[in-house]
Amino acid sequence: MLWFDNFLLKKGQAFSNQTGVFHNYTDDRLDSRYKSFGSPYKQWVTDSSINGATVPSGVYVNGVFQPRSNSLLLDFENGRALISGTSNTASITGSFSVKDFNIYFTNDGEDDLLVDKKYNSNPRVYSAPNTYVEPYDQVVPAIFISSQSMRNDPFAFGGEDTTKISMKAVVLAENPYQLDGVLSIFADSYNEVIPNIPYSGNPITEYGDIKNGRFSYEDLKTQYAGNPLFFVEDVDTSKLTDKARKSLANDLYIGFIDFEIHQQRYHRW
Repeated sequence: MLWFDNFLLKKGQAFSNQTGVFHNYTDDRLDSRYKSFGSPYKQWVTDSSINGATVPSGVYVNGVFQPRSNSLLLDFENGRALISGTSNTASITGSFSVKDFNIYFTNDGEDDLLVDKKYNSNPRVYSAPNTYVEPYDQVVPAIFISSQSMRNDPFAFGGEDTTKISMKAVVLAENPYQLDGVLSIFADSYNEVIPNIPYSGNPITEYGDIKNGRFSYEDLKTQYAGNPLFFVEDVDTSKLTDKARKSLANDLYIGFIDFEIHQQRYHRW
């Protein structure tokens, strides 16, 4: 997901810089120490290696800039600021970059994603409504990534195998231009090499904030350059026809990206 997100943001400049007012709301899942102030957008860009993107380091509270700290967290996933020691009526403003597509990992099948679900819209092209986006809801435009299958094939003497992983990305776009753009970008991703970043390398905290205050995918992949690498062996893209779209629960443009990803491994030791 880190590679996918970086590749789309970098190759497609798939973000927009925004400045806006944050709105207070109640979140029963949130630690009682914090008050939640939501922006009209989710997800925000976290990757400092994306040229031109605004990765916020804090927000303005009653006109005074306050940097990220233990009393002020930024939830990039849900597009909000979590603040302790302030009132519900505080004036919160800030600047950030919002992704053109939210990226989610899912175990749901295509039917579950396309036929059964209705999604909240988080439009990027025209002005967003003057309110916050509900936390935890999956909103579109979005791309859902899932692991489809895995198998091992012999590669070399001595017990080395090629692990072949089939991954699928389901693209839910607002218009044909968005959809064709994403499919075109990832059609060019074959032969890409992806570092094997362990879960401990995940740059996001349980609050949706960035660990250590800064994240760069380019720096992170260099950190794990000695790990076994993944290789994008093949990519196929396709689209749902307009006739088939009429049976969906939403008026979205749907595309599919099928990846075959290889890794050479000694897994029998």
